[in-house]
Amino acid sequence: MRPGPSFMLITCFKAVVLCCFILSVSIQVRGQSSNHWARNFNEESSLLSGAVVGGGSGAAAIYYNPATISEIEESKLSLNASLFSFEFYNSQNAWGDDIDFYETRFIVVPRFISYMIKPPKNPNLSLEIAFMNNENYQMEDINSVESMVDILPGIDGMERYNAVYSYRNKFRDDWIGLGGSHKISNNLFLGTSVFFSIRSMNYEYLVDIEAGPNQEYGSSTADDYFTAKFRDQDFLKFNNYRMLWKFGILYEKQRVSMGLNITTPSLGIYSDGKRVIRKRSQSNISDPISGEAIPDYMISDFAEKKDMEVNYKSPFSIAAGFTYSNLKETKVFYTSFEYFGGIDPYRMVKANASTEIFTGQASDGMDFTDWLTFVSGAKPVFNGAIGYRWIPKDNLMLLAGFRTDFNYKKGLDYDPLSEAKTLKAFHLDRYHLTGGVTINVFGQNLMAGVQYSLGYEKEQKQYINLSDPVEYNPEDYTALQGIRKNNMTTILNSVSLYFGATINFGEGKN
Repeated sequence: MRPGPSFMLITCFKAVVLCCFILSVSIQVRGQSSNHWARNFNEESSLLSGAVVGGGSGAAAIYYNPATISEIEESKLSLNASLFSFEFYNSQNAWGDDIDFYETRFIVVPRFISYMIKPPKNPNLSLEIAFMNNENYQMEDINSVESMVDILPGIDGMERYNAVYSYRNKFRDDWIGLGGSHKISNNLFLGTSVFFSIRSMNYEYLVDIEAGPNQEYGSSTADDYFTAKFRDQDFLKFNNYRMLWKFGILYEKQRVSMGLNITTPSLGIYSDGKRVIRKRSQSNISDPISGEAIPDYMISDFAEKKDMEVNYKSPFSIAAGFTYSNLKETKVFYTSFEYFGGIDPYRMVKANASTEIFTGQASDGMDFTDWLTFVSGAKPVFNGAIGYRWIPKDNLMLLAGFRTDFNYKKGLDYDPLSEAKTLKAFHLDRYHLTGGVTINVFGQNLMAGVQYSLGYEKEQKQYINLSDPVEYNPEDYTALQGIRKNNMTTILNSVSLYFGATINFGEGKN
């Protein structure tokens, strides 16, 4: 039977209000971590650490397993009122020995809004519309290094060495989805959902280095004074619109439920806001062996809009989950696992290089093909999560969980493409511990909780070595910097606080 006109009218009105609210909050959120399970959605699934593929995901069913949308008993609006995150990054030796990267961030982020629809005249059907922030990543650093070093053999004495570096990496992935679940029998449910994804990138990297004689102002003339220089600059910005689908199944039998969810690779639809710039220049540098001057050069190119292509892929994945409850259903154990397929190295951004890209004379072996290309890829990873829910008394529920979050770019082999054309980022394995409480007040659910995340990785390659500079390194054709070492150690500590509410519509209350 079809829902009545009044129900459809009310549902459409609520959907319009929801969409207006989505648009009003989505532009307020700031800034890729290369971790598939870094996300947090509604409080219930978050506090169970996402171990909800087999059931118990609440409003996040559209994401974890659309077949579990059928678990709802009435229409409800779920919103994440606010998420407070405190992040503490410390990466030792990132820019050179004892030249560290560190950042402390406090973020207030509305992340998840959902409206679940239970048509009163079709009890076997459940629908859901949702907006969610799948990822919100931002790293920034700007600083300078200045010292007195004997870096230019052709000049007697010490030289003044100055390096300025700037780094910004902002990535955001927002999803808008529509899903549905159908009850096939008393024990079996099937579901599917489709998502429209908006991936936004804003990346900048700049290193500007100079070295020259340490002379006081006015003590030399322009004819006998020079400065050795090296400059490397990248800029990338785009929005990439994509679609993907999820297919789920849920089987329930007495105190046990099992779920399976398949996520397709994303399909590119359109890109806009595209702009890419890459520039490198070098002057007054000598060969360390022969002592002869290396020709000055400048390589610079730019592309935007129709002149560049963006294809930011996401992988296939398959997830399985299991739940088990005691006889009174006051205690429930959850577990979920998900396998993410790998993505062979590919050109995430590419553009045809200009015919006049180069000024000066290149050194032998320098390769300028695909100058405006940025590459990406992913290793296959396998993550697991466990969760526990306890109802000690009516209207009170305690939740806890733990999940792994392995990085899919750490140690990735980019052959046959060049790793030098990747975006600089911290690749950390993460571990998340969660806990919180849900209180039912007058039939409405109020939730609060906390998540602690730890990330750690050692023996990573430095971004650049500004602590032990040499005039020229012929191995990677760079000047006024040292050979990069594998001595970067990065630690992430993060604490997130959750507050949310689920507003139920209908006669009965969960």
